[in-house]
Amino acid sequence: MSYTRLTLNGPGYKYVSNTHTSRVYLKGKERNPKRERTPEEMERQNARNRALKVQLLILGNFKEGWHVTLTYAKEARPPDAEGAKKQLKRFLERAGRRFKKAGIEFKWLAVTEIGSHGAVHHHLIIEDINKEGFSSQRVIRECWGGGKYFSPMYEDGEYQSLSEYLVKKETKEDVPGCKVSHSRNLIMPKKKREKMRGHTWLSDPKVPKGWELVKESLHNGINAFTGLPCQSYLLIEVKDASKHIHTFNNKDHPPVGRNGPVHSRNGDWRQRGYFERQG
Repeated sequence: MSYTRLTLNGPGYKYVSNTHTSRVYLKGKERNPKRERTPEEMERQNARNRALKVQLLILGNFKEGWHVTLTYAKEARPPDAEGAKKQLKRFLERAGRRFKKAGIEFKWLAVTEIGSHGAVHHHLIIEDINKEGFSSQRVIRECWGGGKYFSPMYEDGEYQSLSEYLVKKETKEDVPGCKVSHSRNLIMPKKKREKMRGHTWLSDPKVPKGWELVKESLHNGINAFTGLPCQSYLLIEVKDASKHIHTFNNKDHPPVGRNGPVHSRNGDWRQRGYFERQG
């Protein structure tokens, strides 16, 4: 007997997904009937897939970084998301030239949001770079003319909540331009698909030496569409603890709580990090 394991590997992380094929019969377990997906279920699954993609991009590229919210003065707001996208592009080009001049690679991930009252703003993820007189934070301050809110990258659960928040932004408004985008130089996860020997997997996965299980990520359940068991979880490399996302990389970070989305359980985001208004 065997099952299929899909592993997404990146710098300091492994995302594991175990599944049975429809041809597998699990002894002693009654299989739920297979059914067609509803449009709502398909959209929820697509949203989870988008959030996972963003989460792994953050883990592989921005373990020590900033979540920046870029805002406009009311009179300077672009008329729509397409206009905001053009302004964001010009800003990223200006910042990119500053990085290139300093001989530093510019990595970024961004999404545009239009709030319920028409307030257009952008969420930006960048690295926190401070070396040889160069500061990525200073570049953002000098290249963006509107408001800037900086929040240090920190979150229990290895950025799952932040990723879901960013993806929610791209589904909140059904308009062009509100999609997650990123620089082409990001390290992408590498896929490895294996046929594993054995009847099924352990509900409490065996963690390899040098790795730790992110408990919030462990899911053991039944696929609603195949009726078969499934499992997924995230592993973080322990030897990378000096650069772990639960620590700040320099003393200049403000002593705030976890970074993350504007979420009721995290309190008012204006109380975390710091905010620079226009001018």
